[in-house]
Amino acid sequence: MLEHIKKLRIKFLGARLIKTGIAVYLAAFLCHLAGLPPAFSVITAIVTLEPTAASSIRKGVKRFPATLIGAALAVTAVSIFGQNAAAYAVAAVFTIYACNLLHLEVGTLVATLTAVAMIPVTEGAYFISFVERAGTTSIGLVVSALVNFSILHPRFSELISSKNTKIIDEITTILEKRAHELCVNKPATKATRQQFQQLQKDIDRAMDLVYYQREEWKYHRYSTQYIDYFTYENRRLEALERIVYHINSLFMLKEVDQSFHEGEKELCHRGFHSIITVLHHPEHHIPEEHYQMIADIDHHFGIFKRFILI
Repeated sequence: MLEHIKKLRIKFLGARLIKTGIAVYLAAFLCHLAGLPPAFSVITAIVTLEPTAASSIRKGVKRFPATLIGAALAVTAVSIFGQNAAAYAVAAVFTIYACNLLHLEVGTLVATLTAVAMIPVTEGAYFISFVERAGTTSIGLVVSALVNFSILHPRFSELISSKNTKIIDEITTILEKRAHELCVNKPATKATRQQFQQLQKDIDRAMDLVYYQREEWKYHRYSTQYIDYFTYENRRLEALERIVYHINSLFMLKEVDQSFHEGEKELCHRGFHSIITVLHHPEHHIPEEHYQMIADIDHHFGIFKRFILI
């Protein structure tokens, strides 16, 4: 029970959550210090905090001009229509259109939020309102980028490693179920297909983590040991991705040929079991017996070679 609570606490207190709290505090503190309303700055700091420092800097460059566009369009809409429904609609639509037209898509959300949130608080001195709201939003952008860059550098290799372990468990479960379905002449069940779809999603998420880690190398230094660890886990993930690609072929088969006798079906079961054993080995060691079994399967089922070989 205590161990479960500890895991939940570690999961809750993630690096990104901590950085969000720090960014929000600093953004609000700086706005209070400058005598500015902190709401826009805080919202921007929350929305713009990216998984990596590289993303924060790269997207921040486009979010800043997008925010200025949103603020300018909000002031313009209020000056023409007043504080009513038309002003909200015009500000939102033209902000989105302008961001897309100028290829500032990554800043569309922040710009649109700025535009619609400015309308109820914009009165009279439109230029001052524009400068004030643009300034507070800019504080949020800069703070979130600086916090992401300087505090708690993300280390994605550990996450990739845990993803790999989860993926291996999913692969072995799916292999066992699909092998049984094939050998008893049954099509893939809905549950098995759903598990395979989840496996593909987990592979994609793990690949995203690899991309994030490579992005971080542009701005932070890592030890040789950490780079070696990342390289190993990345290669392991690439191998698992190829295995998943071949497992997909098993779902293209409807059933095993009726002419297969029980000995051949048993050989298939042994082959799948051997593959699962290799996957469960800490170092994925492949014994000589496995190669011999694959040779036997290849001899008997040459036409299925592309489906069962790794």
